[in-house]
Parts: sequence; C-alpha cells; structure tokens
Amino acid sequence: MQQFMVGDVTVEQVVEFSGPVGLTAEGFFPGSGREVWEESAEWLVPDFLDPATDMVQTAAKTWVVRSESRTVLIDTGLGAGKERPYVPVWSHHTSNYLADLAALGVSPDDVDVVVNTHLHLGHVGWNTHLLGREWVPTFPNATYLINRTEFDFWNPANGHQPNFGRGNQNAFEDSVAPVAAAGQV
Repeated sequence: MQQFMVGDVTVEQVVEFSGPVGLTAEGFFPGSGREVWEESAEWLVPDFLDPATDMVQTAAKTWVVRSESRTVLIDTGLGAGKERPYVPVWSHHTSNYLADLAALGVSPDDVDVVVNTHLHLGHVGWNTHLLGREWVPTFPNATYLINRTEFDFWNPANGHQPNFGRGNQNAFEDSVAPVAAAGQV
C-alpha cells in the first residue's frame, strides 16, 4: 500500500491484483496493432508488457481518498467470485481487498462515495458482493458516481457492440446494475 498527502487530503492505494492477465497485447486491446506497442516499448517494458511472451501485465487497484470527514473510493477493482469467462485469470477471483481496506481503517459502511472512472471489469468488481444468491452493493451508504455515457454504453439493454468484444461480459450485470437498482447511482 502507498500513501501520500495533497494538502489536507489523504490518498492511499489498495492493490488487489498485479501481474500478467493472460492476454497478449492484441487480445487485451483489440485492433491496437503491433506497431503501437513497439512504439511505446520504452515505457511499457517490463512493467506493463513482457516482450518475450507479448503478454500484458496490469494492476487492479482502488484509490482511497479521505478529506474532512468523507471517504471516497476511486474504482473498486475486480471483486470476488465473479464469472469472467473471457479473462480466465480474473474469473472467480479472490483477494484480501476488504481486509486491506480494513487495515486502512475503512469498513464498507464508512464509504461515502464510490467513483467508477469507467465500467471495465477491473474497475467495478467490488461495487457489489454476493449475499446469498444476489449481488448487492458492498458499500451500503455510498453514492456511486458513474458517467452516464459509460452507463448507457455498457448496459446490455442498449445493444452496444464494444470493440472489447465479450471481455467485459457480466460486469455490468453483477457489478453495476445492482447498485443502480438499489438507488445508489
């Protein structure tokens, strides 16, 4: 975990996952083209791209921002036990995420705001957790801020066809729709 201050604001990082995602650069970013990766190799290798295997390496993390008496989470990582058929390394993922938040003194009830920068599966997972057979908001007192364009684009009811293919499959249904249905978006 990493911490820094910006004035009176404390910012801490919780890393839920760091490493190879089991996808090549082209598989992770369809249509990006080999030349894009080669042009950026100076800063991508070795932290984000393994040139020997062409495998992408990434991190799923949350930024915990505390200001005055408010606790804000920016993105919520991968989540636990979620079916991610097109990213097997993250399918049914488990982690110490909630324990890592607790180590920072943050319980789910303490969170005031969750900001989802965008709705890819590595950014929305802990929006919800499984309670019995239902996905429910992990942070019951939080307002979840989600860009309307992102919400509409990823909502399967709107019939979008993302370039990402089915890589984001199930993320909206298990991690976004339940917080909207709970009236927290």
